[in-house]
Amino acid sequence: MPGYVFYVDQWFIKLATNTLFLALLIWATAEITKTKTTRIRVFLASLSGTLYYLLFLLSSLQLIPYYGLLRSFPIIVLVSMLMLFIAFFPISLKKFLTVTGFFYLTGFVSAGSGIAFAYLFGTPMEPNLTVGTIFSIATILILGELGWGIVQKRIFHHVYRIPVEIYWNDRSIRIYGLVDTGNRLRDPLTNQAVMIVEHQALKELFSDTLNDVLEQLETGDLTPISDFSVDGKLASRLRLIPFRSIGKENGILVGFRPDRVQIMNDKVPYGTDNIVVAIHHRSLDREGNYSALIPSELLQEAMVYEPRVEPAVKGGSSHAPSPHPKI
Repeated sequence: MPGYVFYVDQWFIKLATNTLFLALLIWATAEITKTKTTRIRVFLASLSGTLYYLLFLLSSLQLIPYYGLLRSFPIIVLVSMLMLFIAFFPISLKKFLTVTGFFYLTGFVSAGSGIAFAYLFGTPMEPNLTVGTIFSIATILILGELGWGIVQKRIFHHVYRIPVEIYWNDRSIRIYGLVDTGNRLRDPLTNQAVMIVEHQALKELFSDTLNDVLEQLETGDLTPISDFSVDGKLASRLRLIPFRSIGKENGILVGFRPDRVQIMNDKVPYGTDNIVVAIHHRSLDREGNYSALIPSELLQEAMVYEPRVEPAVKGGSSHAPSPHPKI
């Protein structure tokens, strides 16, 4: 048998890290699936997985037999099932299958993030395993703490929640809007895209009198339209936008064409006046994360927009070309 040098501290770190990883993975599975367990059972389950890992390491060094058996797929599945059984028994078969599915899914996601960051902060020949382990553990913590539904919602809001600035006369507001791919509303008069905004967010743009008139119009009472004589500009830009929704076949949204709407696309501002703002009298998001629904075509325009960059004169004033021709 070949001789080996064992570094006890390195083996201890490997086994301790594996125990921590498995414990967090089981904990995250319990949190996501809302399955009851205890700290002792989580620890015992992770310890059983670490015992298998120890046997695998010893067999890989030919210190014990059955290396081929220990690395086989059926044994790996049986060990994971044993861990879940220790952590969650008694449990129904249907619930156990759900727990198993989320256990593997969470494990794959965390392992994938760990591998990605290990190579990102390392090299193809020498990946940074320390960084990879840290990010794997961080991924498990995030999934366990927030749950899959909240994680998906946070990612969705992070990607599609965009700062919006609306300009009217000498006033402007800054709000957050959510890109709504299902928003197909268009102004029937100009065929311009429509962005839906909460009235509460728009109140700073208008006087108290106009806000009162808008509130009347939002109820479906169109008689106050004549009151827009107090603001001829708004009267000329007033729009009535038909829409359909559940329980309402022929609805009307009151809207207006602002001076300018500006959104931020990857920190690059894109402004346009080719849009209509429809006023919504109710809150669009109960949590208040956004107060506007942005049509997807506006984001598409912003994505292809390239701001003009004026060429700079190199060298400063001392190297600027002389206004006088050379003789």
